[in-house]
Amino acid sequence: MEGRGGGRSSGKGATGKMMTLQEFVSCMAPLIDMEKAAEISAESETSAKSLERRGCVIANLKCTDAQTGLMGKTLLEFQPNKGDVLPPHRFGTHDVVALKPNKADAGSASLGQGVVYRLKDSSITVAFDDIPEDGLNSPLRLEKVANEVTYRRMKDALIQLSKAVQTGPSANLVPVLERRHPHARRML
Repeated sequence: MEGRGGGRSSGKGATGKMMTLQEFVSCMAPLIDMEKAAEISAESETSAKSLERRGCVIANLKCTDAQTGLMGKTLLEFQPNKGDVLPPHRFGTHDVVALKPNKADAGSASLGQGVVYRLKDSSITVAFDDIPEDGLNSPLRLEKVANEVTYRRMKDALIQLSKAVQTGPSANLVPVLERRHPHARRML
Protein backbone atom coordinates (compact mmCIF):
# COMPACT_ATOMS: atom_id res chain seq x y z
CA MET A 1 0.00 0.00 0.00
CA GLU A 2 3.04 2.21 -0.15
CA GLY A 3 2.40 5.45 -2.04
CA ARG A 4 -1.41 5.26 -1.65
CA GLY A 5 -3.09 6.74 1.40
CA GLY A 6 -1.76 5.97 4.83
CA GLY A 7 0.45 9.07 4.68
CA ARG A 8 3.30 7.24 2.98
CA SER A 9 5.12 8.44 -0.08
CA SER A 10 6.69 6.30 -2.74
CA GLY A 11 9.45 8.88 -3.38
CA LYS A 12 8.29 9.17 -6.96
CA GLY A 13 7.64 12.40 -8.81
CA ALA A 14 4.65 13.20 -11.01
CA THR A 15 6.12 11.12 -13.84
CA GLY A 16 6.36 7.97 -11.71
CA LYS A 17 10.17 7.84 -11.67
CA MET A 18 12.25 8.10 -8.52
CA MET A 19 13.18 11.65 -7.53
CA THR A 20 16.81 12.49 -7.02
CA LEU A 21 17.83 14.34 -3.90
CA GLN A 22 18.33 17.54 -5.89
CA GLU A 23 14.86 17.22 -7.44
CA PHE A 24 13.38 16.69 -3.98
CA VAL A 25 15.12 19.79 -2.61
CA SER A 26 14.14 21.95 -5.61
CA CYS A 27 10.54 20.76 -5.23
CA MET A 28 10.33 21.33 -1.46
CA ALA A 29 12.01 24.78 -1.22
CA PRO A 30 9.19 26.65 -3.01
CA LEU A 31 6.59 24.71 -0.99
CA ILE A 32 8.15 25.96 2.24
CA ASP A 33 8.02 29.52 0.89
CA MET A 34 4.38 29.04 -0.10
CA GLU A 35 3.49 27.69 3.35
CA LYS A 36 5.14 30.66 5.03
CA ALA A 37 3.36 33.13 2.72
CA ALA A 38 0.01 31.40 3.33
CA GLU A 39 0.47 31.58 7.11
CA ILE A 40 1.35 35.28 6.99
CA SER A 41 -1.55 35.99 4.63
CA ALA A 42 -4.05 34.13 6.81
CA GLU A 43 -3.00 36.14 9.84
CA SER A 44 -3.21 39.52 8.13
CA GLU A 45 -6.50 38.98 6.27
CA THR A 46 -8.50 37.64 9.20
CA SER A 47 -10.31 39.75 11.78
CA ALA A 48 -9.12 39.74 15.38
CA LYS A 49 -12.42 38.15 16.49
CA SER A 50 -12.00 35.31 13.99
CA LEU A 51 -8.40 34.76 15.12
CA GLU A 52 -9.60 34.75 18.73
CA ARG A 53 -12.17 32.04 17.96
CA ARG A 54 -9.40 29.96 16.33
CA GLY A 55 -7.21 30.36 19.44
CA CYS A 56 -4.57 32.52 17.73
CA VAL A 57 -5.40 35.64 19.79
CA ILE A 58 -5.83 36.13 23.52
CA ALA A 59 -7.76 39.37 24.01
CA ASN A 60 -8.65 41.62 26.93
CA LEU A 61 -5.47 41.15 28.93
CA LYS A 62 -3.79 43.35 31.53
CA CYS A 63 -0.09 43.52 32.28
CA THR A 64 0.32 42.48 35.92
CA ASP A 65 4.08 42.11 36.34
CA ALA A 66 7.36 43.11 34.73
CA GLN A 67 10.71 41.50 35.54
CA THR A 68 14.16 41.41 34.01
CA GLY A 69 15.07 38.01 32.60
CA LEU A 70 18.18 36.43 31.16
CA MET A 71 20.29 38.47 28.76
CA GLY A 72 18.42 41.67 29.57
CA LYS A 73 15.05 40.54 28.22
CA THR A 74 11.96 41.94 29.90
CA LEU A 75 9.41 39.40 31.10
CA LEU A 76 5.86 40.77 31.08
CA GLU A 77 3.11 38.76 32.70
CA PHE A 78 -0.45 39.10 31.38
CA GLN A 79 -3.69 38.02 33.02
CA PRO A 80 -7.30 38.27 31.85
CA ASN A 81 -9.14 41.50 32.70
CA LYS A 82 -12.25 39.44 33.45
CA GLY A 83 -12.18 36.09 35.18
CA ASP A 84 -9.33 34.10 36.63
CA VAL A 85 -8.50 31.77 33.72
CA LEU A 86 -7.17 32.47 30.24
CA PRO A 87 -9.64 31.67 27.45
CA PRO A 88 -9.02 28.59 25.26
CA HIS A 89 -6.02 29.21 22.98
CA ARG A 90 -3.31 27.55 20.89
CA PHE A 91 -0.36 29.36 22.43
CA GLY A 92 2.63 27.39 23.61
CA THR A 93 6.03 28.20 25.04
CA HIS A 94 8.47 29.55 22.43
CA ASP A 95 5.67 30.85 20.17
CA VAL A 96 6.35 34.27 18.68
CA VAL A 97 3.62 36.77 19.60
CA ALA A 98 2.76 40.39 18.90
CA LEU A 99 1.43 42.65 21.66
CA LYS A 100 -1.31 45.05 20.52
CA PRO A 101 -3.91 47.30 22.10
CA ASN A 102 -7.13 45.34 22.51
CA LYS A 103 -9.09 47.58 20.13
CA ALA A 104 -6.44 47.76 17.38
CA ASP A 105 -7.19 46.42 13.89
CA ALA A 106 -5.78 43.01 12.92
CA GLY A 107 -3.26 44.56 10.48
CA SER A 108 -2.18 47.40 12.77
CA ALA A 109 1.35 47.85 14.10
CA SER A 110 2.21 46.06 17.32
CA LEU A 111 3.49 47.57 20.54
CA GLY A 112 6.19 44.91 20.58
CA GLN A 113 7.05 41.38 19.59
CA GLY A 114 8.18 38.69 21.98
CA VAL A 115 8.35 34.98 22.74
CA VAL A 116 6.06 33.09 25.11
CA TYR A 117 8.19 32.25 28.12
CA ARG A 118 5.71 30.66 30.54
CA LEU A 119 2.08 29.56 30.40
CA LYS A 120 -0.22 29.00 33.34
CA ASP A 121 -3.99 28.58 33.48
CA SER A 122 -4.33 32.12 34.80
CA SER A 123 -1.47 33.96 33.07
CA ILE A 124 0.95 34.07 30.16
CA THR A 125 4.48 35.47 30.44
CA VAL A 126 6.20 36.87 27.35
CA ALA A 127 9.90 37.76 26.93
CA PHE A 128 10.49 41.03 25.03
CA ASP A 129 13.74 42.60 23.82
CA ASP A 130 12.22 46.08 23.92
CA ILE A 131 9.07 46.98 25.77
CA PRO A 132 6.80 49.82 24.72
CA GLU A 133 6.83 53.00 26.78
CA ASP A 134 3.10 53.58 26.42
CA GLY A 135 0.05 51.38 26.16
CA LEU A 136 0.66 48.82 28.91
CA ASN A 137 -1.99 50.36 31.19
CA SER A 138 -4.84 49.80 28.71
CA PRO A 139 -6.49 46.48 27.72
CA LEU A 140 -4.15 44.41 25.52
CA ARG A 141 -4.15 41.37 23.30
CA LEU A 142 -1.52 38.87 22.19
CA GLU A 143 -1.50 37.52 18.63
CA LYS A 144 0.48 34.52 17.41
CA VAL A 145 2.66 35.42 14.43
CA ALA A 146 4.51 33.36 11.85
CA ASN A 147 7.77 32.11 13.29
CA GLU A 148 10.54 33.12 10.88
CA VAL A 149 12.99 30.83 12.69
CA THR A 150 10.98 27.71 11.84
CA TYR A 151 10.96 28.46 8.14
CA ARG A 152 14.64 29.42 8.14
CA ARG A 153 15.52 26.12 9.83
CA MET A 154 13.49 24.12 7.31
CA LYS A 155 15.28 25.88 4.44
CA ASP A 156 18.68 25.34 6.10
CA ALA A 157 17.89 21.64 6.51
CA LEU A 158 17.08 21.39 2.80
CA ILE A 159 20.35 23.13 1.93
CA GLN A 160 22.27 20.68 4.12
CA LEU A 161 20.49 17.76 2.45
CA SER A 162 21.24 19.16 -1.00
CA LYS A 163 24.93 19.17 -0.16
CA ALA A 164 24.60 15.47 0.79
CA VAL A 165 26.76 16.06 3.83
CA GLN A 166 28.53 12.83 4.77
CA THR A 167 29.10 13.80 8.41
CA GLY A 168 26.82 14.92 11.19
CA PRO A 169 23.18 14.05 11.85
CA SER A 170 22.16 13.89 8.19
CA ALA A 171 24.90 11.45 7.15
CA ASN A 172 22.62 8.41 7.58
CA LEU A 173 19.50 10.18 6.34
CA VAL A 174 20.61 10.84 2.75
CA PRO A 175 21.08 7.16 1.78
CA VAL A 176 17.66 6.33 3.24
CA LEU A 177 16.01 9.17 1.32
CA GLU A 178 17.70 8.03 -1.87
CA ARG A 179 16.73 4.42 -1.08
CA ARG A 180 20.36 3.27 -1.17
CA HIS A 181 20.21 2.00 2.43
CA PRO A 182 19.55 -1.76 2.74
CA HIS A 183 16.54 -1.18 5.01
CA ALA A 184 15.17 1.88 3.18
CA ARG A 185 12.02 0.14 1.91
CA ARG A 186 11.00 -0.76 5.48
CA MET A 187 11.90 2.68 6.87
CA LEU A 188 9.90 4.79 4.37
